[in-house]
Amino acid sequence: MRPGAPVFIHDTMIETLPDDVVYYAGVATVSLLVLGRLYVGEHYFNDRARFWGPLRRYAIPILHRLFQRHDEDLYAETEIGTNQVVDIVDDPPETVLEDLANAGYEPQPLASFARDWLGRPEVASWARYEGPAPFHGAPHFLRPRQVHVRLFETDEGTMITAHEEATPWRPDQWRDHYRGETMDVETGVVMVAFDLELDHLLEELADPIEV
Repeated sequence: MRPGAPVFIHDTMIETLPDDVVYYAGVATVSLLVLGRLYVGEHYFNDRARFWGPLRRYAIPILHRLFQRHDEDLYAETEIGTNQVVDIVDDPPETVLEDLANAGYEPQPLASFARDWLGRPEVASWARYEGPAPFHGAPHFLRPRQVHVRLFETDEGTMITAHEEATPWRPDQWRDHYRGETMDVETGVVMVAFDLELDHLLEELADPIEV
């Protein structure tokens, strides 16, 4: 760029990119992230990693602004509604994370950054992956679906929220994930209640509906 050129040129270039260019740029970016994860190994992604929360709080808003400049349906910041609440437990977040780890969950750094309906920021974003492997020997995080859990600190304890959705680690699914096209809140809430053995919730869900 020549000296003195308007800074808004950068924004205009992003906004006018053809849709297919943006899509394939997303495919390329996620592919590079997958290769990076395979290269560095699972040490930075296992259930002992705790640095993702603070990193996501600062990095994800930048990604959100880039998304919104091109497509209002793409988001990297979101608000959690009351329909995603699984339970509020009288335990600190670290205790809940230990329970999630025992159930097969791990940090999910690629997810959007969330606040609840009162504006409180998430303190953890974890997921477990499900569905058929795309090919023999594929890493577990390339399975097509994930059960995604976010934790929030409240005055009553730790609030657990959940939904089920497409995993963002799949290059062919990144736009589905960041648009929430196939998100299933009810299934995610039930699966997390089962995974964490929240029996009182399972009993409520099993009760017949009175009409």
